[in-house]
Amino acid sequence: MDGVIWVVRAGEKARFAQEFLQERHIAVGFRDVASDDVSGMSEADLRARVVDARQRNATGQLISFALRMSAGDLVVTPRLQLSRDYLVGRVGAYEHHPEDPASGPHRRRVTWLGTFDHDTVGEAVLNSLGAIQTVFRPTAVEAELRSVLTRLRPLPAGAEPPTPRDSATTSPTGVASSAAPTVTSAVWAPSLDGPVAPAKVTATRGLARADLDVSLDEVGRTRITCHHPALVMDQVPRHIDPGTEWDGSPGVYVLTGTDLAHAAVRTGIERTLTTTLIVKPWAYVGLSEDFRGRLSSHRATKPEWRRALLVRSGAHPFSSDDIRYLELAIHQALDATEEVTLAQATPRGNLSAQPRNTALLDACAATVVSVLRLTGTLI
Repeated sequence: MDGVIWVVRAGEKARFAQEFLQERHIAVGFRDVASDDVSGMSEADLRARVVDARQRNATGQLISFALRMSAGDLVVTPRLQLSRDYLVGRVGAYEHHPEDPASGPHRRRVTWLGTFDHDTVGEAVLNSLGAIQTVFRPTAVEAELRSVLTRLRPLPAGAEPPTPRDSATTSPTGVASSAAPTVTSAVWAPSLDGPVAPAKVTATRGLARADLDVSLDEVGRTRITCHHPALVMDQVPRHIDPGTEWDGSPGVYVLTGTDLAHAAVRTGIERTLTTTLIVKPWAYVGLSEDFRGRLSSHRATKPEWRRALLVRSGAHPFSSDDIRYLELAIHQALDATEEVTLAQATPRGNLSAQPRNTALLDACAATVVSVLRLTGTLI
């Protein structure tokens, strides 16, 4: 089958899957990014609305859904909680539903083509389709997935209503609307929706949800494994080398430590000197395919760092463009927290990177920030 392949989830636990099938659409919310019509906006317009790291990921997904997805592309919608299979269809143009139904104000029409079962695909496809994002491209398994899509099981008779006569449908509330699928933009997790923040948020910041397996070896290296997105991370003290499995493995690292500053004031008639010690987390983000050599170099040139968090893919290895993009994404995510002193300028050279799946890499960056909070680097 031709056309770009996308995955679009049907809400938490596939709760909108039956609606998607019966009403011939897909939809997302992402209301914290935009609840209004985005068809006339550019990617830059939407990115300008981002106020925190969580919204950056959601904005990328909304851009994919509303601006990058094209009529004629293929969509896969998991409905595992309902029937352990996946819906497959061809999408139409983006439409906006101002009445903001529960599934979301952003929609695309879909002509459903059929389904394939969970048990008919390999583990790599299942892992890719199980990524946490609401909207993404399963590029790592695209070849195998295209083969699966050539032998879809037809939908049972009566599973879909007849095609509407015109472009208008009636919502469950009786309000007429264009029949394009409703797309819901969320902040980070697919189920997070809410009003657009009027200003930059600094008091309260949410975390990317992550299910982590953590283990500690006999020399002090901490192995942290995340399944969605698939990442393997090691946190190593300054005096410990990474394990041999990091040799020749492309990835990103974050050096962490503390930044100390002193403030002095004179108060009172006696001109008493008061000194305040200010402690703030310190970080440096880099990329490497030779982690041992890079950390050895940093021991000689950067005395500030105490621990290093090493990050590599837990599925298919990152490409050079992937790690260039991820380095920038982690730097921006850390900068957005306003909780850390970054020891380098924004890596502008990475803006030319052509990664395979930006939504997945944005999710990786958010997960890395959550791990740094878990390990006490951020407050």
